[in-house]
Amino acid sequence: MKHVYVFGAGASAASANTPLGSELVWNYPSNCGQVPPINNGVPDLSEENESFKNFSSFLKLVTTIYPELNSLPQNWDNRGMWVFIPQVEKKHYVDEMLEILHLKRNNQGVELVRKLIFEHLVESSIGNPNQLYKKFISEVLKNSQQQISIISFNFDFLLHEDFEKDVYFDYLLEFNWIDDNRQRTYAKNQPFNLIKPNGSLDWGICPSCNRLYLYFHHMFKNFYDNKRCSDCGSQIQPFIIIPHERYGNIIEPLWLSAANDLKVADKVIIIGYSFPDYDKRVSNFFAKSLNSYAKLEIVNYCEHEKDKAREKNTILAKYNRIFPGLRSEIDIHLDGFEGYLNRYVDGNAYERGG
Repeated sequence: MKHVYVFGAGASAASANTPLGSELVWNYPSNCGQVPPINNGVPDLSEENESFKNFSSFLKLVTTIYPELNSLPQNWDNRGMWVFIPQVEKKHYVDEMLEILHLKRNNQGVELVRKLIFEHLVESSIGNPNQLYKKFISEVLKNSQQQISIISFNFDFLLHEDFEKDVYFDYLLEFNWIDDNRQRTYAKNQPFNLIKPNGSLDWGICPSCNRLYLYFHHMFKNFYDNKRCSDCGSQIQPFIIIPHERYGNIIEPLWLSAANDLKVADKVIIIGYSFPDYDKRVSNFFAKSLNSYAKLEIVNYCEHEKDKAREKNTILAKYNRIFPGLRSEIDIHLDGFEGYLNRYVDGNAYERGG
């Protein structure tokens, strides 16, 4: 039996309160800011201005892509004691921005957005207990009787080996350098494949010579500022994949591995990933790769009981559109990542007669 888990931003948001795709970068100040101190009856914004100087530059960059948002920088500059929270539509996802900047060959803009993605995800997850991914490793991976592979479309590194002894991940990449703290856990026998076709924040890459670095999980927002390639001396960047960007020879093998796993999967469990309309590549990839007899279990979260029927119908319609040749049933649960784990544990206890 082969089970494939697919993780999207909803899984990480549930486990460690990281931002969803529509919130990434945009909600960085509100997620990670603090109330500024008051000096002589006036809010002192100096520390906040320094902490979010890259975000301020980002708002100016946004206006070069979406002129209709030209009021955002002025609103930020005049925010007073309240952290400005931009209200944007889904068409302004940073994924789309990165693609546009790449096509415009605006390398400085791409680097700025990458840096903000890193800052937002790292800062929002610092100090969070991350219980759900821990439970997933201890209850699902460690006790499973099936072969399991994981496909994660998340940049974050919240799912990692340190949660449980004897559980290890293989990222299916050849790293040129591995941190000593990771070396002890990385190259173990019989690891679980953790396939991350969008890259990962703890994977560093030299944009000049493509040298790959695997760092430890303990990171801070300025982590990459002083990281230089040991071969050519260029500034190392977090390995975040932009649609249509080069690095195909590095990242395409991950897509191939994911396709191979999906073709032989008996069951695919999709947690917190919605196959967004802007990412046609993923939808087409799954439609082409998925075993038509595989059982699909979709795990999303819907807070209000009155909305669940409509949400289920919406999800079912989308999956029937993406997978018209699917021959097995689609099982939809709207109790989120935590609900799935509770059902999994209860189901195992029942099988054991507990």
